[in-house]
Order: sequence, then structure tokens, then C-alpha cells
Amino acid sequence: MTVSSNEKPSLEEANNSIINSRSIEPSQKISKTISWSKNGFIAYAAPELNSKYNLYLTYLENVDGKSWQLANNQGINVRPMAESNLAPELTLVSWSNLSTDLAVADIHGNFYILLAGVGLLDNKDINGSSSKINGLSGPNTGSSPSYELTSYNHMEMIYRDIIDPQLTGRMASMSQIVSFKWLNILKPQIINKPAVLKKADNSFQQSLSLPPFAYTYGVGQHNPHGACHPISTKQACVALRQNGECILYFQGEHKVEYHKISVKLLFLSNSVIITKSSIGFKNDKDLIVSAYDEVSNSIKTFLISIDWGFLVESAQKQKVDPHFHTPREAQKSPSLSLRTLHEMKPIAANISELNKETQIGDDIMDIDNDDDPKPKDIKLGHISSIDIISPSFDLNLKPDILISYKYENETSEMTTVIYRYILADSQDLVSEAFADLGMRKNVSASLSDEIKDYSLVLQDKMTRPGHIQRIETAVADSFIVLIYTHGGIDVIDRTSLQIVNDRSQTELNNTKDGDIPQTVSTMFDAGFNFPTIPVTDKNPILVVISPNLTSIAYTRINNKSQRLDLQVLEKNTDHGISPKELFITSAAFAFRHSYACYTNSCADDLLALIQSEIKRVSVLLNKNVSDKKHSIESILNKFIESIICESHKAINFQLDAFGKESVDKLLSNPPLQKLLSLQLVLGELQNHDHIISDIAWIVLNLRSTSFGIMFLLSSIYRQISKKKPADDSLQDSITRGECIMSLVGNVKWLIDLMVYFNQELLQLSYSKKDPSQSKLTMSNSTVLPIILSKVPRLFLIYALSSIGKTHEILKKLNEDLSESNKVFSPMKEALSRYFTVCNQSPLNLGLFENFLRECDTYITKEISQKVEGKEKGYGLKIEQKLVCQGELSEEILPVASALIQKYSAYVIRDMKVSEIYFYNVDWIDVGINKFNPNYGETKFPTDQRPVILKYPNTAKQVVPRLRFSHNECIDALRKVVISMESNEASRKTTNLPKLRKCTRCRSFSLVNDPLVFDSPTNIGLWTMVFQRTCICGNAWVNCDI
Repeated sequence: MTVSSNEKPSLEEANNSIINSRSIEPSQKISKTISWSKNGFIAYAAPELNSKYNLYLTYLENVDGKSWQLANNQGINVRPMAESNLAPELTLVSWSNLSTDLAVADIHGNFYILLAGVGLLDNKDINGSSSKINGLSGPNTGSSPSYELTSYNHMEMIYRDIIDPQLTGRMASMSQIVSFKWLNILKPQIINKPAVLKKADNSFQQSLSLPPFAYTYGVGQHNPHGACHPISTKQACVALRQNGECILYFQGEHKVEYHKISVKLLFLSNSVIITKSSIGFKNDKDLIVSAYDEVSNSIKTFLISIDWGFLVESAQKQKVDPHFHTPREAQKSPSLSLRTLHEMKPIAANISELNKETQIGDDIMDIDNDDDPKPKDIKLGHISSIDIISPSFDLNLKPDILISYKYENETSEMTTVIYRYILADSQDLVSEAFADLGMRKNVSASLSDEIKDYSLVLQDKMTRPGHIQRIETAVADSFIVLIYTHGGIDVIDRTSLQIVNDRSQTELNNTKDGDIPQTVSTMFDAGFNFPTIPVTDKNPILVVISPNLTSIAYTRINNKSQRLDLQVLEKNTDHGISPKELFITSAAFAFRHSYACYTNSCADDLLALIQSEIKRVSVLLNKNVSDKKHSIESILNKFIESIICESHKAINFQLDAFGKESVDKLLSNPPLQKLLSLQLVLGELQNHDHIISDIAWIVLNLRSTSFGIMFLLSSIYRQISKKKPADDSLQDSITRGECIMSLVGNVKWLIDLMVYFNQELLQLSYSKKDPSQSKLTMSNSTVLPIILSKVPRLFLIYALSSIGKTHEILKKLNEDLSESNKVFSPMKEALSRYFTVCNQSPLNLGLFENFLRECDTYITKEISQKVEGKEKGYGLKIEQKLVCQGELSEEILPVASALIQKYSAYVIRDMKVSEIYFYNVDWIDVGINKFNPNYGETKFPTDQRPVILKYPNTAKQVVPRLRFSHNECIDALRKVVISMESNEASRKTTNLPKLRKCTRCRSFSLVNDPLVFDSPTNIGLWTMVFQRTCICGNAWVNCDI
């Protein structure tokens, strides 16, 4: 991307700005130049200085259902001037808490904010030329640019704070940003509690083939902690420059543009050089800034209060009126106020001279004046970082301030010592005896925050081998993560201050088969750990951890390929295949999946981890029971099913808890979508039939199709309620025609799915007497689990009912318009297409809907009788076997047989059997006869291909889920055939529409709706709900193929 600046300081000013400039320390320069968003996108600065681009973007993608890879990185140039050919070196890359805004800063102090998932509707600059490069563009010069929603791998520059566009080279300006933090979002957060071990009823568990213990899952809802933008949909961030300027960048009342206010940190000298600093939050809404100034050799801690001005009242009024605008005369500007809380000197640079600390002053803590001398071989040391760990949701916690010192001995071995301080009110340090005395003397009074006296109180220290590159937090600030320059990672529990991923302890626990973790909150509790990154040279390694704490991505500085490598967590290869161990692993996977659901985080790396673990278990099983292939396959299937069922339990989604009145809620139920998406991907790993994957895919599509039909009905009702047919206009006809045309593909899919279900039921009814003569049996049928299970059956009946209503309403509307002589050609053509699709069906949908309603009554009655008198959860297990395993249990088999018998008696006599039987429905790609050749001859997990494909292997082309022909596939959203030309140039020359793909389920779709009629206005179709995310809930990415 290239962005021009309107502010151009003189050359003299440019030279003055770098008189006192300093070169950036390499470890400091790279420590904050990579960021992994909750949407699954990794942004990072170019590892090599002379790269073609200075910013890259990548993401994890599913290649063929069996393997994953980091996609080819997208290069982006962030420049202060459009006409410049030099892209400055970047020192900051950070995604916001909403994962839509990306903060970027360069070595000269220029600051940028990029917005992901939007595209400029009019991105022409004042000369009429587009400023878009590499899928990223700068805003137009107008006061209010217009945007449209698009995929998250497309970005627009929405804010620039340019210090000097003329600075070049690697000399860092005194305005460079040395610390940065996004403010939290003013919304309650749901955080899951650790899974707790519970002894189960052995007789009940054994009757259902379950382990003799279980985990219980819980959640808690918390108010946002720390400073937040008062408007819950807006974002803000704080940056500290090397010259001491602290800046608040914040979005205004409406729109996406940012504004800024600032305050200057106060040190003894007017000349300030801040080299180490951190920004954090107090328990209230104030900011804490700790900074080390090299000029005064002091560490000062400041409190910054934010007065949000008119935005506070605007936030309250927007809850009633979302479009409320504060009058300009009433807009009191936000402001910052600064207060110094504490000042101290750093520890002596030469550790052998610590016995002289008393000569420096009282600011050095007594804990460092112990009688035991430090090792004599340690010579030089200096302060390496300051990190503020903000309080989490526990209001009793105080901010932790970690001050780290790096020491190097004569053999160049590094040691890092971390001193942990808390910011405490001095009153809290007074003993209870003195407090009681003060109360008796009536000299005790509560102090306001403005006059409270704060101190940094040393709590403890930690010594770690190696040089720590950066310190950050994970999982709602409940863990402290130490990332080393050699790529090592330590994860520290915030409460116990213990390293939870200690490799030696993890391996010891894995060898104790009798040990069952009492709680599970990370994958480390189940025996996993971060992989060891191979060290090939002395170049520092740039590492980022996924938001789920389940994988890492990394690269080496000066890596000419500019690409990242990705590795998931790994387990000791000699342990972890007993049924008990597999269940513990399932619980850990379920817990991490529930965290991703509650925080709305992408879980693709978790799925890759699950797949890697399934493959590891398979390898060990083949070594031990190589002569029992069927047993191995059964164990792996049970493992997959256990993961899915525990994931249902972890978010308290109960398949048997929904009735007919719940369908509307299920249509917009994110947990259901996430669970089906998980089942869709894991089901593809099963070697036979992929029944559970088909069930998930069918329900996801029934969900999106039903939503589209509901949207169409709502649009028609809204339109005809405002206007009589006689008042219909051409624009009304165009709008309604486009709405109908957008659903024709989904209506065709729904009808053909019903035809396929009837084909299966016909085959089952004919082969009932001799099942051995049929490839299709009750055990591998897709239609039986869907009809027998409650939630899929509800969607099925709802979709058929909705399409019936749509048919009647469109017929009535057509008659009314015809009587008024208002059938314009768009409406006429759309209705013709719609009714043609419906009339081509060999199936009577109304008859089949009546059959399903009778089945619903019968199945509900039969299952309620079987559950009666059983233990709690028995009915849920029946539903889970049907949906999550596609299995007909013994108690369900008689119901299934009766269902087939009812079908024979009720439907066949009134059907065109031969037309249905030979009707081609291969394109929907479900059932035992897969049309889509996605699966090679070698089958997972016995094939030799790795789960994670790594560089330098050439990136594989993603296999479309619904391939129609060599150069065509089915649009998974609209259910129409689209071209799959793989060359971007050919797409441009042939004017083919742009495509996007889902990173998880491999669905492809058109970026924009293929509008049939020319409309002068924008038409909001049902597909806009899926503008950024696929029907499976994962992110779309714009692509060249």
C-alpha cells in the first residue's frame, strides 16, 4: 500500500528531528512486529530489510480436508508518501481487540491504522488514479470515504499520523513508538472456567460406553476491565514515543476515522530518551505507564486519566438512538491528565558491584542486597524490558510491573532476571495496628485517587536462562508468556506464578498413567507442549502464539523467503493412547474450543492440532495392533466422536433441549454453527462414508437456506405492506426480482436434497428384506440419522414449510401484479426462473413435508418412552449418537425400521418412483456416492503426508469442497456454478467475477452478488449476512482462484 501525506515539514525540520536520533536495539525492534488476530490472520513486518514489501499477511488454510498450510503471504507496502519508492522499516504491528484494526508504526515514528474487511467504494485520489496496491489502499481525499464489507484479507488505510514523510534510512527518529496498547472493548466478556474432574456414576457410564470419570465445564460473565472507549462499537489505543509523548488515538462518535490527543511524560531533564516502557491498566479506568529514561537513568511510573468528553453522553444516547449525533457546539473534546506515581533507579549495570548498591540510594530494593554474592562469572547487565501486566477480571488483583535485566557472562551466555512489583496504595502498606490507631485518633480518611500515594512494592523475582525477547499475556490476562530470542516459550500461571508448560514436568506426568488432571484449562494439562524450534544460526527468531494458545508461527530475522513456519503443540510420542488418556485429551480440546467460541476466535489451528494428534495416535496404534485394522479405525472414530461430544458439553449445547418453537433461535445460534463446523472438518478424517461430515454440511446449508428464505419472505411482506400492487414501480420489481434470483440456487439445492433423501429411503425400503444386496444400508445411511435426530429434523421441516409459504406468496403476488398490469420484466423473469426450478422436481414437497411431520410425532413419542425412567442425560446421548456419530443405537433401530415401513406405505404409492430414482443429484455432494473427488487413494491418517505442510514446499492449491468440473465449482453460498480459472490475468481479460474461499471448509463463493438486473441503487440481499464469514462460520479470504 502507498499512502500520501498532506503534511510536509521543511527539510530543516526533518534534519532537526534526527539530531538526537538513536539506532534501534535489534531485540527491541523485532519484539512487537508480529501479531495474530482472533480472526486468524497473522500480520508481520518484513524479516529482511531489503524486502519488496515491509508488511506481510498470511493465514492458516485447509488444503484438502487432511492437511493445512500457511497461505502464500500477501505483500503490502506501508509508506508515508505515495510517490516514495522506499518503504520504511516497521517497528510495530498490532491487531486490535476486535481484530479488525491493525496498528502499524515505522522506524521514523510514523503511525498508521489499517482496517481489515472493508473496501473503498470510491478509491480514486484527486488525480483520478487508484491508490490501491496489493489489495490495500488509502482513503480518498474526501471528508467521508464510503466503505463496503469484504473479506478480512483486504485492508484499507483509515488513519495516518505522519511525523516526517521525507525521512529515509534506518536511523530511528526520537519520535519512534516504544510502547503501545489497544484499549479494551466496553462489552461484557464470557470466559470459561477451568474444567473440573468429577467422578461419574460407573454403572451409567459403562452402559453408554463412557469412561468412569467426567469433566464439568462452567463459564463466568465479567465486565470489561481497564480503560475502554465509552462507545462499545468503537476502538482506541495508546502509544508512547521515545521523546516522552503519550498519545491516545480514538475513534469518534460515528464512522471509522481516528483522532488523537496527547500528554508529555515528565522527567528531570527536558531532554528525554525513553528506551524501555510499557502501558497497562489499573483496576479502574485509568492507564498506567512505566518508562525508563536513559538521560536521567530513572524508571518512572505515571497514572494517566482519560476524560472522554462528549463521547460519554453520546454513548448513552446511542443506546436509545444509534444514529444520535452530538451537536458541534456541545462537543467537549476528550483530554488526558498526567500524574507521577513513583520513581526509582534501575539495578546496577555491573552485577558484581551489587554490594555497593547502598551508595546509590534507597530506591534499590533490599532483596537485591543479600549476603550471598552473585556468580562471579556474570559481568555485564542492563535493563532489558519493562512490562505491565494489567489486572484480569479479579478486582482484587493489582497491576504487576515486571522489570527485566539481561546479564551476560564471559562465555556470552545470557541470563534474564525479572523483578515483579505491584503498584500498591501506600495506605495498603500500613499495618492493621496503625490503621486502628488512626481510626481511634480520627485521623483516618479515604483519599481520592488524585491525592493517593502509590508505591512500587517488590513481590518476588524470577531468573531464567536466555534472553527474553518479549513478555505478553494470554487467555484473558490469566497467563504471562515469556518468549525468548531463540524461540523458546514459558507460560506462567498468573495466580501461582508456576511455569505450566515445564517440559520435564509434562513428560513426567505423561508417564504416570494413574494421574488424572484435577482441572483442565490449557493443552499443557493434557501433556502437550510448544515444539522446539530448530536453531540453525544466531539470528533472532520472531515468534507469535495463536490466540488459542495451541500453535506458534515463526521466522528468522534476515529470512530471505519472507515466509513464516507454523507448528502446533506436540505431545510426547511414547504416551497418550490409553482410553483414559484419549478422553482427557478430548476434554482439553473441548475446553479450548469452548474458549474460541466464547471469545469469537478462529479455531483453525486447534483443528490442525486435533488432526495432528489423531495422526500421532494412529501411528502408535498401528505399531501396537497392526493386525487389527478395524479396531484401530474404531478407536480413532470413537476419539473423534468423543472430541465432538465433549465440545457440545463444554458450551452447554444440548441437542435434546430444543422444540419446534426453538427453530428461529437455532437459525442465529453461533454455538451450533461452531459445533457443526468442527464436526464437518473432523468428519472428513473418517475413512468410510463421512456420515457425520455430511450431517454437519446438510444442517449448515439448511440453516443458511432457511435464513435466506426467511429474509425473502420478510422483504416481500415489508414491501407489500407499504405499497399496493397497483403502485408497484420498476425499481420495486428490480429489488424483488434480485431477492428471488439470489435464492433460486438454494431452492434448487433444497429440492434436490429432498430428492436424494427419497432416493435413500426408496433404496432402504426395497433392500429391507436382503440388505446384503445393497451398498446402502441402515448403518451407512445419511437420511436416517437426520430424520431421527431432533435438531436436524426441525431444520428440515422448517425449510420445507418456508419454501411452501414462499411458493404460495409468490403465486399470490404474481396474480395481484397481473391484475394491476404491473408485472415488470425483472419480476416476470425472476418468477419464471423460480417456478421452473420448482416444477422440474419429480418430488411432491408438500407430501414429503406431511410425511416428516408424522415422523416427528412418532419419533418424539417413541424416544420419550425409551428415555422414561432412565438416568439424566440418557436422551442426550441418543441424540449425540445420531448427530455426532451418525449411528443408530440398538434402541433406535426399531424406530428406524418403522420409519422405513411408514415411508413405503405413505409415500411410494403417490410418487413418480422411476423419476425420483434416476434423478441426478450428484452435484449436492452428500451420501455414499460422492461426486466430488476430494479424497485420494491414500487415506488419512495412514498416509505419509504431514498434517502441516511447511515451507520450502510449494504451497498447495486448495481443493474446492464442491467441485463441479475441472474449471468449475459450486458457489457454496448461492448454489450456482462458478468458474475456477486459476490465473488472475485470465480472470481480468475474460471479466470473470472475483472469488473468495473459506479457510476451514474449502468452500468457494463469489465476492459480490451476481446481479441480474441493472439497478441504480444498492440492493441489500440475504447474502450480506455472509459477507465476511462462510456458512460454516469461518472467515472468507479473497483469492485469485
